[in-house]
Amino acid sequence: MLLIAALCDLRERRVPNWLLVIGGGVAVLMSLSVQSIPLRELLVGGIVGLLVFMPLYVVSAMGAGDIKLMAVVGTFLGVKGVLLSALFTALAGGLLALGFALARAGTQLPYAVAILAGVTGYVAIRYLNPAILNFPFQDF
Repeated sequence: MLLIAALCDLRERRVPNWLLVIGGGVAVLMSLSVQSIPLRELLVGGIVGLLVFMPLYVVSAMGAGDIKLMAVVGTFLGVKGVLLSALFTALAGGLLALGFALARAGTQLPYAVAILAGVTGYVAIRYLNPAILNFPFQDF
């Protein structure tokens, strides 16, 4: 779903609502059938995902599709997952913005690409070495 969203954002500069509805529906069905994440955590994760980049939407620095895409990410990953994914996404977005600036691409930044990179980075680290994600909470 993230890959399709990123490709649509690159091509059309928008993330289609039908894709977001399907993604949210799949997250709910997975929660109910596989119980990979409790339904309450899924809903709270979706709300946190929606709110995490809301300030950027309010100042027109991010589109509504990007905000809704992070809400769907939250429904899949829960609160901790969406917050860490948002951090990784912000880092990826900064690198993407730097690349756009260096290339002098005067177009609008397709932020779904940064979301794809950030979430992929989070998921990869979570499965390869999850201890890294607890870094801020470890004793030195």
